[in-house]
Amino acid sequence: MIPLELPLEASYVSSNVSRFRILVNETGDYNISGILYNEFYHLVMHFQGIREFFSLLDRFFDYVNFPQSTHAHRTFNIKQPNRKEVPSAMKKEILESDAGGKATFTVHVQFRQNASWQGTIQWIEGNKTQRFRSELEMIKLMMNAINFESESDGLADWDE
Repeated sequence: MIPLELPLEASYVSSNVSRFRILVNETGDYNISGILYNEFYHLVMHFQGIREFFSLLDRFFDYVNFPQSTHAHRTFNIKQPNRKEVPSAMKKEILESDAGGKATFTVHVQFRQNASWQGTIQWIEGNKTQRFRSELEMIKLMMNAINFESESDGLADWDE
């Protein structure tokens, strides 16, 4: 973990802190890799796969304590995590270009309830916005936008 000086205000937290731009650069085997960008802190995080994508975002949300999780992480370790350290994959830099990616999304996670996320996702190239009720639903929307085949399963779709 690399300690960075991020301005955390104890008195208030803007909901924009949980808004991320996602640039999907590569897809394959129903997996994605790319870049996460937080405009509020000007942080860039590179991810390789959906698991790392969720892990980075979850650790960031835990760090800024917004949106607050309704379920606490449980462990047998006595030592509590230090919330003053930023996950090591985060770098303070400006994202130079959106070009060259397969798809671009803006995700705004508003709640972390029932061990999942709720919020809105905007598909930039398709000029569409959709609400999602879970991480699975958010990923399904992203995969549909990147033209992966999907079956009708009752989850949100861009055509709704």
